[in-house]
Amino acid sequence: MKHSLLAAAAAASVLAMGVGGALAADLTYEPPPAPPPPFSWAGFYAGVHAGYAWGSEDDNQSNLFGPEPTPADSFDMDGFVGGVHAGYNWQANQFVFGVEGDVDYTNIKGSEGYAGYVPDFRNDYVEGTLQLKSEWQASARLRAGYAVDNFLIYATGGIAFADGKLSSNGYAYNADANFSSSDSNTHVGWTIGAGAEYAFTPNWIGRAELRYTEFGSKSYELLEGPVDASWTQTAVTVGLSYKF
Repeated sequence: MKHSLLAAAAAASVLAMGVGGALAADLTYEPPPAPPPPFSWAGFYAGVHAGYAWGSEDDNQSNLFGPEPTPADSFDMDGFVGGVHAGYNWQANQFVFGVEGDVDYTNIKGSEGYAGYVPDFRNDYVEGTLQLKSEWQASARLRAGYAVDNFLIYATGGIAFADGKLSSNGYAYNADANFSSSDSNTHVGWTIGAGAEYAFTPNWIGRAELRYTEFGSKSYELLEGPVDASWTQTAVTVGLSYKF
């Protein structure tokens, strides 16, 4: 009887130690996985963008006319803008600084009718249309922004370039003939704007941007005489960038 009780006590002790060990193993503490590091905006990126631009042209065609003219001294312009961009960012805590350049194909144009006597054009009475068109634009800019993890808001500004083609097509009454002339120039101006970007992945970034640009005046040599022209525009674009 005594031996039976000792054997039962030993078996119970072994069983308790096994259960206790299993429970101890189940209660082992495992720390949670470390959170992913915050998104870094630093580095090189490149992408594409597209949108719409609108603005107004200003010129001095009225200087060519005699008394009581109806010149095309100002008219609206608008059209498509789209191209490629590339840049580099530096980041200090949540502040992001960078440089960016872009080159765009554009189809921005506008026109206005005119009529009157032109003393230097055989003192003829003419009627016609003046048109300004831009087919490419580019810019080189600085950027500064504030990031909250993978969301960035920024301001940007710098120098802007664009081609311009000024065309005049009309009819001269005294000569009883149609006439047409055009001239091309490269305009230099400035641009300023703001935008927002969102990083969907560590590499792919979406963007939306609003920019205002003034393209400085250039002189165009037309058949009727020289015309100085400039224009301003506002452009809204959306795009996609790849961060390397």
